[in-house]
Amino acid sequence: MTRTFTTLVLACSFCFSLRAELARAQVFESTEELAFDRTESWAMKYYASLALLTGMGVPDRMGAGAIDVGFEASYVPQLTEDQQRVGFEGTKVEDLNRTHFFGRIRGSVGLSENYSLLLAYLPPIDVGGTKPNLFAAAIGRPFQVSESFRVGVRGFGQLGTITGDITCSADEIANGPNPFHCESPSNDQLDQRLAGLELTGGYVSESPFRPYFGVSLNYLDLKFHVDAAYAGIVDRTLETTHGGTVSLTGGLTYVANEKWRVTGEMFYSWLSVVRPPSSSSVNDGLLNARFLVTYRIR
Repeated sequence: MTRTFTTLVLACSFCFSLRAELARAQVFESTEELAFDRTESWAMKYYASLALLTGMGVPDRMGAGAIDVGFEASYVPQLTEDQQRVGFEGTKVEDLNRTHFFGRIRGSVGLSENYSLLLAYLPPIDVGGTKPNLFAAAIGRPFQVSESFRVGVRGFGQLGTITGDITCSADEIANGPNPFHCESPSNDQLDQRLAGLELTGGYVSESPFRPYFGVSLNYLDLKFHVDAAYAGIVDRTLETTHGGTVSLTGGLTYVANEKWRVTGEMFYSWLSVVRPPSSSSVNDGLLNARFLVTYRIR
């Protein structure tokens, strides 16, 4: 009898403690539309631009049924502490430097003599606590201006997600500083929907070295799902932002033979941001290097 009574008391004590803990943890669920130059928006469009699909050259006259496969590697610039101060309207430093490089697979299929389809995929492989899952596609067409100069047009779209412990990182909790009293690693998610038009021009002479340049007009529709617990709060805010960006590319393709090609490219995108305490928008753009190796199967 005494043992049964003791068990009931302990069970009730646990129930009251659990109820008190649930009452203590306030759950915030809201949707916030952010200005495109707010610090959180800048971080979202920075990493969306980092994976923005470029053609890595002028569209080729592949011919119907031709197939190229390749691998693209990109350098990820490391942000300063001030650049990482993007959380909570530019007051919290986020752990954004997770990797120096990322790679994705690419493939092109000739649809006709002039049109080609480009596909690219960044698989969900964990990199420094974040996991991307991005798919992109583009249709391109070249125009022969002269015997040695060609221009091209590509329309592209890209969608996918990046998940990870951004708001409350595991490293922040384990090693500090932890000024916002994060209680556990967050499970945040960035949704990306991108579309754009790329114009390119380049030389296609008999030389194996073919320089090119390009400009792209991009539309970014971005959503950041917060899923974090800190200071007795469960934060499930949805932050949304959208707007346009302009990016430039310049590169060189080395045509080794009929099968193999190697391309190196520099990419730059203008990205506006207002960093407190300033109230003026400034440009804090993305500059990175990209490399591509392709092989023609048929």
